[in-house]
Amino acid sequence: MKSIKNTTPIVFAVLLALGSAFAQRPASPGDNAALRYWAAFSQIQDSGMSDQDAKELNTALETMGPFDMSKYKELVQKNTLALQVMARGTSLPTCDWGLDYGLGDSVPVDYARRALVLGRLNILYVMNLYHSGDKDGAVRALAAGLRFSHDVANGGSLFATLVAKDLLVTHLIATADGLRMGTLSTSQRSELQNAVSALGDGLDWASAARRDLEALRTHSAADPRTSAALDRIVGSYSAFLKDQSKLPTLTDAIGSAPPELANLIPNPKRVLEQKQDLADKLSQARALLQ
Repeated sequence: MKSIKNTTPIVFAVLLALGSAFAQRPASPGDNAALRYWAAFSQIQDSGMSDQDAKELNTALETMGPFDMSKYKELVQKNTLALQVMARGTSLPTCDWGLDYGLGDSVPVDYARRALVLGRLNILYVMNLYHSGDKDGAVRALAAGLRFSHDVANGGSLFATLVAKDLLVTHLIATADGLRMGTLSTSQRSELQNAVSALGDGLDWASAARRDLEALRTHSAADPRTSAALDRIVGSYSAFLKDQSKLPTLTDAIGSAPPELANLIPNPKRVLEQKQDLADKLSQARALLQ
């Protein structure tokens, strides 16, 4: 007994040390959700959903009007594996798309276009599950779609952020529709509540804008006047996205810049409209989930 008593504290100390070592272990590549998402992209089959189809779908969701799901049933069936792979990826702790901003404005954005296709397919998948009576499956897919949509913007440009916003809004509208119908169980509502809560304040528009603007350095490096104008625009854009009353300062900074630079600057009013639209949809969904 004495031997056991003396050994126990030593074993406990070793276990604590091992636990600390594992906690400090850097994340492995397998923990990166983006790798699963790329695998899901590779499984997309016949992604024949046009922008017009997406517009009709969004209108149907917003108005709770009719939508001919039958013409997309085969498309959803073909892409179930891709959607399941995507959903599994959303359980991973990090999402790093591995973007190389050293390429300037030539940073590839194809992943965002593929994400838009996959995210739209997920909404069709949710609708198919819901109307077939599998509400648990529909809620799981909807929650996964919310997490995936948020991940699309991670470390990305304004283009990727706008894609993420489009997908988030569509998934939030679908969430609101499901809640208004009043047919979800307490556990289903809780799952959606957790998914929406995890979205925080939405998307980091200021960081995305800064990445886009900093990528323009290659256009201004040889001209001190253009470089100085870009410095002013970068600072003003970040300030504006945190406080929209700063718009006149940003407008003046863009207007006084050389035309070849000014023409490359993302329209701040358009960006603000998109940012506010997402904030409104988040607020509406959270109010329904209370």
